Formats: sequence, structure tokens, C-alpha cells
Amino acid sequence: MKLSTKGRYSVRAMLAMAILADEKKPVSLKQISAHEGISVSYLEQLFVHLRRAGLVKSVRGPGGGYHFAKNLDQITVAEIMNVVQECMQPVNCAACTQDLPACDAGRGSSKCLTRPLWDKLDDTIGVFLDSVTLQNIIDRSV
Repeated sequence: MKLSTKGRYSVRAMLAMAILADEKKPVSLKQISAHEGISVSYLEQLFVHLRRAGLVKSVRGPGGGYHFAKNLDQITVAEIMNVVQECMQPVNCAACTQDLPACDAGRGSSKCLTRPLWDKLDDTIGVFLDSVTLQNIIDRSV
């Protein structure tokens, strides 16, 4: 399974924010950019989604940036990836909106004998990513 840059960079950015976090001062996208090597403009696009989903809070003005809106043990990898609309399905399917050709049979079709296998894999991946929090990754308990 291959995840998009959007999903991987969102998780990396949130982890960098956790590492750089200071309870008094917000973490700027410039700091995250320097830490992770992700452009500020790309981070701006990602953090729009993360803020709207209530994962981070923004602070405007000089010295502005972001704080977490939840505790690290309440933010899962699945939640982050869902916020940036990351498609995590292991195979191409009509239900997945990637720019890849969809399965000819389509989800639920009796023509596709392997569909239940891929659905089960998708469910297993989803359960795993939903069980891993930012705190788990920071603590290296994954």
C-alpha cells in the first residue's frame, strides 16, 4: 500500500509540532518546515484542514502559529489522514477518489472475487491507524 505525500506529511508535521511544542508559544509553520524539510506553502494547505477539523488552533499575528486543540493521546494517525482526505484503500476502487483507474468490477460486485480480501485488509489498516496516537509515536510504543 502506498500513501500519498499529503497523508505522510500531515502526520510528520503534527509530530514535529509535538516535538517543538511549548505551552506558552505557538509553533510556527516556519519551525515545522525547518524541522521536517516541508515547504511552508504546503504546510499552509495541510494546516487549513487540520484547523478546520479541530486538531489544532491557530494564533494570528507576530509570533503566531499553532497549538494542539486536543491532547496528543487523543489524536490518532487515522484522524489526521482522514482530515486531509487521504485515501487508504489498498487497491483501486470506485469508492476511492484517486487519479487511478478504478477496478472494473467495482465495490461489492460479484465479478470481483478478491474484493472481500481487500476490504478486510482496508478494515485492518483502518483499525490499526485508529489505534495509534501521536503520543504513541512520540513514546515509541507503536
